[in-house]
Amino acid sequence: MHILFFTKGDQSVASSRQRVWRVAERLQKQYGLLFYVVHGLYYSFFSLSFNRFKVFFSIISKIQDTRYKILFVHKSFFPWDVVLSVLAAKIFFRKKLVYDLDDAEWIHSPRKSAMLAKHADVVFCGSHEILSWAQHYNKNSIFVPTALDVELYGSYAVAHEQKEQLTIGWVGQGKAHFKAGNFAVLKDALIKLHEKHIEFRFVIAGAQNYQPLHVFFSNVPFEVVFIDEADWLKEEAVPSIIQKYSFDIGVMPLADTLFNRAKCAFKALEYLACGVPVVASPVGEANYVVKNDINGYLAETSEEWVLAMEKLLKDVVLRKHMGEAGQKRIQEQYAYQKLIPQIHMELGKLVIL
Repeated sequence: MHILFFTKGDQSVASSRQRVWRVAERLQKQYGLLFYVVHGLYYSFFSLSFNRFKVFFSIISKIQDTRYKILFVHKSFFPWDVVLSVLAAKIFFRKKLVYDLDDAEWIHSPRKSAMLAKHADVVFCGSHEILSWAQHYNKNSIFVPTALDVELYGSYAVAHEQKEQLTIGWVGQGKAHFKAGNFAVLKDALIKLHEKHIEFRFVIAGAQNYQPLHVFFSNVPFEVVFIDEADWLKEEAVPSIIQKYSFDIGVMPLADTLFNRAKCAFKALEYLACGVPVVASPVGEANYVVKNDINGYLAETSEEWVLAMEKLLKDVVLRKHMGEAGQKRIQEQYAYQKLIPQIHMELGKLVIL
């Protein structure tokens, strides 16, 4: 079986890396599937440049290749000519179409998203919010969460222990989350937590040298550690940071917006896979991943954030038990080890039909 993948970016783009490159590599390793990834198509539909047409006709050549039975389209970040060519290939060349979503693409690309969802043979939905949207267009929409390697992350598990200074950690793309206002409620809660005479540091992994974010936390009374750069292409990049800085709590603050409600809560998955309990905003997929009093807490107001973090930081046994429960949940629901066989089965159904 050969699969032609379409995605936004190369392996430096987190969503492309997790839902296309690593999935494709595992499908190849486990089942011998061959693949090619088309990515980085940023030209304008109205461009008349030679390079634009060179790129476009190379894509047409790939689409027409009879070896590629399945076209796997991740997101909607493509020029109209590419989208229409994919849809034409389904109609005229009887290609099977998989549409994969891990964000609310319909907000900024409503027509492309609707067309791809409607004509897809199956829609893979990274969150329950996406699943709800997709089912309006396609009955064959299934929940396929963004997964991770539980064995790899488990090898970087945090050993919870008594210590003088505790660590609250955050991982992600700092610039985008700062602009979205996701740090606002957290900053106020951290200041109030410090006023309760709890010694902690706040680690921001993925600050990206973004100065507004540095300035935002420059006048706080607690220590802030900015990790601006890391080799994010390596699969062990995030879990190694979580272990190295010994996260006691992993936080995932999110503003309650239409876009955030569709996000896949991947930060929470990474924390839990390393045995770190989570405190998260009750937005979107976090409501399914984080279970109060089991593997973490959902917190909406500043007071709820303070209460949840204080409870965890004061009780090392609680952190350990919640971390273990979190690892078990990831193993059961969000592991590549479980999801890759399921994805392979769904793709196999398309080829047989």
